[in-house]
This record gives sequence, structure tokens and C-alpha cells, in this order.
Amino acid sequence: MSRIFRDGLYIAAIILMKNLYKTLFVLFFVFVNGKLLAQISYGGMPPSFEYPAVGSNFKVVTIKKPDDQLLRIDKNHDKELFPPRIGPILPVGLSLSETGTWSVLSDGSKICRLGIRVEGALALGLYYNDFDIPDGGRLFIYDPTHSHVIGAFTSGNNINKDYFATELIPGDECILEYHEPGNVTQMAGVFIDEVLYAHRHIGFLLNEENRGFGDSGECEVNVNCPEGQDWQREKRGVARILLKDGGFSFWCTGSLINNVSQDSTPYFLTANHCGQNASTSDYSQWIFYFNYESPECANPSTNPFSSSMSGSRLVSKSLNSTFTGSDFKLLLLDDKIPVNYNPYFNGWNRVNSPANNGVCIHHPQGDIKKISTYNTTLVSTSYDGQIPDPGEKYWKVIWAATQSGHGVTEGGSSGSPLFNNDGQIIGALTGGLASCTNLDAPDYYGKFSYSWESNGISDSARLRPWLDPDNTGISELNGFGYGDILTADFLADTTRITIGSHIEFTDFSIGEPTAWKWVFEGGLPGKSILKEPGPVRYDDYGTYDVTLIIVKNNVSDTLTKMEYIRVGANMFPVPANDYLYLDFGRRKINNLEVELFDILGRKIKNLDNNGKSSKGFQINLHDVRAGMYFIKYYVDGMENPPKKIIKQ
Repeated sequence: MSRIFRDGLYIAAIILMKNLYKTLFVLFFVFVNGKLLAQISYGGMPPSFEYPAVGSNFKVVTIKKPDDQLLRIDKNHDKELFPPRIGPILPVGLSLSETGTWSVLSDGSKICRLGIRVEGALALGLYYNDFDIPDGGRLFIYDPTHSHVIGAFTSGNNINKDYFATELIPGDECILEYHEPGNVTQMAGVFIDEVLYAHRHIGFLLNEENRGFGDSGECEVNVNCPEGQDWQREKRGVARILLKDGGFSFWCTGSLINNVSQDSTPYFLTANHCGQNASTSDYSQWIFYFNYESPECANPSTNPFSSSMSGSRLVSKSLNSTFTGSDFKLLLLDDKIPVNYNPYFNGWNRVNSPANNGVCIHHPQGDIKKISTYNTTLVSTSYDGQIPDPGEKYWKVIWAATQSGHGVTEGGSSGSPLFNNDGQIIGALTGGLASCTNLDAPDYYGKFSYSWESNGISDSARLRPWLDPDNTGISELNGFGYGDILTADFLADTTRITIGSHIEFTDFSIGEPTAWKWVFEGGLPGKSILKEPGPVRYDDYGTYDVTLIIVKNNVSDTLTKMEYIRVGANMFPVPANDYLYLDFGRRKINNLEVELFDILGRKIKNLDNNGKSSKGFQINLHDVRAGMYFIKYYVDGMENPPKKIIKQ
């Protein structure tokens, strides 16, 4: 099996129910445990921690605290049966590189730090509408005590360069720190568009007013109790979702879901009422938390570790209301799920036949992962319906008492998968009356069989075009984990370098291959048969493919990332004097155009090589005043990223 990728990229309004009903999502809290969270990042330590001589003198921007009336509205929403808001999202509009304070470290690299403070906040969350980290750059975010650190975020996080979100930092101040090594000339684009002022239901303070970990009812059953023993694979696909819907954020649940190609495409099934009014940019800022669970049956004494990732896009959803549609939503996550998250892509069954027993796995109130069990046959009915009707859109569920409790669902469980006794998804939770004080009341799950292709005729209203794109007609599909299928995969520590630099490649293949063959177009060495091939040097300007072939038991898989590595020209001397030279290595360049801009973006020079083939180019700066400039060059019409230079 062979797959080719270009550039290395893999490609909810509140439901108004009857007043007796709960809306099954809640506004969010996050508890950060330890010093480093697991949002997809690349580790390391902020340089200022290692260079205390740089001091703590940097700009802190103070944002006006929301007025008390607005904060009281958040609390009143609870009394009106709305999901509890944790606080308003405030517009800020801050450019890190322009507003922050730059400092030079003893090794010649630079850091830019910016503090953001909103008095009285229990935590702050950041939303970005420009996020473009150049290769080699690193971004960290932490609190003033250095006890909570996330990052480093690098060019590997530039999946969607327009929108990004980072997890909550406790307290009323957070600090962004960007590290720019000396050989990085491209400016980072980090623009903080909004700040979440989280003042309640946060999770950092475990008291009655600011409830957090353990918010779900006492009847709930942790997923690693005996009831979850036979569901250890399926639980790995279930995640809680930190939603952003306009000016508010809250929790839902959902699951990774398999498709007929079984190619680990990160499709994610939840309920349409989870972020029903979310915009495209909102979806890009959703955060998905995997593995957030107690390692044993008892509740832990501290908040468990979780593995999270941000960004998604809407693929399809039910277009009708809850009462006339099946309330499903299918997302495609922006990133492939990392191997170390140990994900499981849950299977499904689209046959309209009631299961006799099974479970729901969910995150009630945004709590750690729970499991609820049913052992009476499901009933096909309308939402909130009592009359059985095989042609209707919902499964009515009555939960059962089990060894460790009597699991039900709560706010935050919305979108969670309902499994049959074969471990296949047959529905996604919409709502109901069940609670720890109403154990025998029903819940309602939108039928997978109806969501398959009965909500509308367009692909954007059905599951089938995405989960069975070749229309094979298959009616059920089992789940799989990464270890079940042989799939080649790898990442480079950077994909944009200059001539003479090295790149490290890491094998992320799944299925436990026993043999590897790498092909590095334009690299030295050009081939390797090692799992970890070591540093590869690139000496010539251009874009280059990388191929990995893996083998196990005479079965192979090949992945080619086309134009994955981009090698730019060297520029010297730095700083420049009267002349600046572009070196393209051994490659002769035929058509070269060079543009020079000042810091205001004004073009002050436009040069070319008149079509003369050469391996280098000299730029005369004799008539250019000292200062900072940006150079952009084009080779055969292809634009290269602007580079910063200093003219002495």
C-alpha cells in the first residue's frame, strides 16, 4: 500500500428542551497537573529559566476586567437551566513580536516575552487568529511562578496558520515567551486575538464555589472499574472536547471513528448541538482531550494526566432540529493522532436493530472518563418519545445498576458514543432525564443508522460519504488501533533549512515494522536502512521528497512526502556590510529575482540575474542605510520566505 502527501500534511446554539430536561454540555474548566501539559508540543524549557541574568523586566499588558453585571449573568445562567458559563471571552488584539519585550541571550539568540493580566481571573485562555512559527522558533506559555508551563510550540503546530488555541493557565496572569535562535531570520507571526477570562467552574480550586475535578455525580462509574474491563480498547477512542462557540466555551464528549479504508483518518463523531453555531474559526480552536481518566476504579487524589490536541473542521452534520433529525456531527481533526496517545478508532454498526446490552463512555461535567451500562433492550422512538416506532431517529436507553455504582449521563456527556455488545457505535448522545437523583429516567441517542444517510441528500448531512467513500455497502465495521495495521509514518524535526544544515527524521510508523528503508532526495546520506537514520545534510537549494518503506512479515507500506524538505540559500555575511551574498550550493540558478524591503514594508530594491545561470548572487548594499531589512527572493517564479538582515 502506498500513499503520497504534499508538503507532509495529512489531509454547538443551546438546544431548547423542555424545562425538565438537561442540556448535555457544560462550560469548561481545565486543571493543569505538573509542569507540562500534553497538548501536541515539542517539550523543552523556556530559555529565560536557564538564563536568569536576562531578568524579569518585560512588558505586561493589563486588560480591563469585565464589569460585575456581566459576571453575575454567568451565574444567573445556572439558575435558568443554561449550562454554567466560566467567564466571557475578551477581545485583545496583541502581536507578540511587536508588543513584547525582546532580550538577547548570552548565546546570541533572542527571546521575546509578553505578560497578559486580567485582574481577578482564576485562569486565562488564549485564542490566536495568526499562528505561524518559523522553523527553529519555539513558543512557551507559563504562569509567573513557573509552576505551569506548556510548549514548546513550533513550526510543527502550523497546521492552520490562521487560528490556534492553547490550554488554560491558572491565575490572572500568563506569560508568552518566544525563542528565536540566531540562525532564524523569519519573524514569528503570533497574534493573540482573544483572552478567556475564566472566573468560575475552573478546576484549579477544588471547593464548592469553583468546582473542578470530580464534578460529576456520585453514582457515576470510572471507566477503569470492573465494568470497564471489557471496554479497554473502546475507551481509547473517547475524548472530551473543549468547545468554542462564539463568545463562550464548554464541554462535550465524542469519539474517534473508523472508516472503511481503515487508514487512521482522524474522523471524530459527536452531537450537532455541541457547538451548533460554531464558525469555521471556532472549530479550528477546539481542543480534544484523550486519556483523561483515573488509572484505577477509585477517584484519584490529583487531576490525572491527559493527552490533548487542538483544531478541527466540520465535515458533516444533521441539518434538521433535534426533534426532526438525529443530532450528529462529524469532524476531521487537524492533526493525525500521535502514536503515543494510543488511540483507538471505534467501529460502528449502521443496522437499525436494537441492542440488548452495551455501554456509554463519556465525560460528565467535563470530569474524568466514566462508563454507564444498559442491560435492557433499546427502544426506537422519537426524541423525548415514549411510543416505540422502528422508523424513528433515536434509541431510548435505561441505565442499570452495576458493581461499582449506577452510571448515568450528565451535562458534558453530549455526543458520547453508545456501544452495542460488540463494541460498535450505534448512537451519539443528545439528552434525557437520567441523573444520579433520577436513575431510572431515559436518555436518548441519535441513531447511527439514521445519521448514515437519512438527514439529507448532500454529503454534508450524512455519514456514509466519509466513512464509506467507495460506497461498498458494508453495514458494520470493527474498530482498530495503531498496532493493528502496518502504516508508514515519519516526521522531520524541521522541514525548512538553509544549505549545509542537518535534519533529524523520526519514525512514527505503526504496526511494529521489522525493516525500514529511507530515501532522502538531495540529502547526504541519500539512503538508510536504520529505524532512526540519524542526521541528514542538505547542501543544495531546492525542494526534496522523502520516502519511507517499512516491512513486516512480507507486508510493506510506503509513504512519500513530496516536496517535504525545502532548502533555502545561505546569506552572508551576517550582519551585512556593503555586499550580501546568496549561495545556492552546487545548483545553478537560471531565473532569480531579489526584493529588499524596509521595516515598514516599502520595497527599496528589485534585482535579478538577467537569466544568467549561476550558483550565487551578489547584492550591492552600498547605497542602503544601516538598519533592519527583509529580503525576499524568487527562483524560477517560486517565492521563498522573507529573511531578516541587518545592514551595518
